Amino acid sequence: MKTTTLLNNVDHQALKVDTRVAVSHELNVNRTLAYTPEIKDLHKEFPLLFYRDPASGTLQIHAILGLDKDENLFVSESGWCTRYVPAQLACGPFSLTYTEADHPSQQAQPVLCFDAQDPRLQEAQGEPVFLPMGGESAYLSHVKKALQVIEAGATYDTTLFTLATEMDLLEPVAIEIKLSEEHQVNFSDYLTVNEQKLAALSGEQLSRLNQYGVLSLLYFMISSTSNFQQLIDLKNAQSAMF
Repeated sequence: MKTTTLLNNVDHQALKVDTRVAVSHELNVNRTLAYTPEIKDLHKEFPLLFYRDPASGTLQIHAILGLDKDENLFVSESGWCTRYVPAQLACGPFSLTYTEADHPSQQAQPVLCFDAQDPRLQEAQGEPVFLPMGGESAYLSHVKKALQVIEAGATYDTTLFTLATEMDLLEPVAIEIKLSEEHQVNFSDYLTVNEQKLAALSGEQLSRLNQYGVLSLLYFMISSTSNFQQLIDLKNAQSAMF
């Protein structure tokens, strides 16, 4: 059970985070939520697909990390082997919560908090959260950037999903990967961008997508599917070691 605690540099000056993969069980996932502000970085390394939550019907973006359950092919004992780490997994035991506004005209302000029960948190070893004089460590700055991506995604994701749906650009996709005669992986319940419909849009529609910064993101989503070959190569390399 999570115990949310507001972070401050007085009570938690000695706090450290053990970032070793061995203790970061949250990294053992074969897919993770992704957000529009990071698509330009994610598409260079991970396959990206749209997903419609069957319970709520809302759209999401997933970065595919592995081909089997609880498998992340982009991490090893020494850490991530990618240049960019998805924000959802880069924030570690930290999250944002919002304080109540003092006045109805004021907006609630985001504040940094952490799960006090997370086993990665300790004082003996790991990445320091604060510097000796109380300033933010490089690690905490990295975490805050990841949380800012997630927060911004709450706004910009809606824009992407609304325009893509309005222009009927998404279509179901079934991806089948045959690793061996006995081992076949299927990705179903996903959506991708219909390239023909995107290319057939009017100049006015393309201009609208570009105005909202969505056009490039759709092409990034399309190009990202070529990274499935990288997943296959990583999987085969891993299998060859055993």
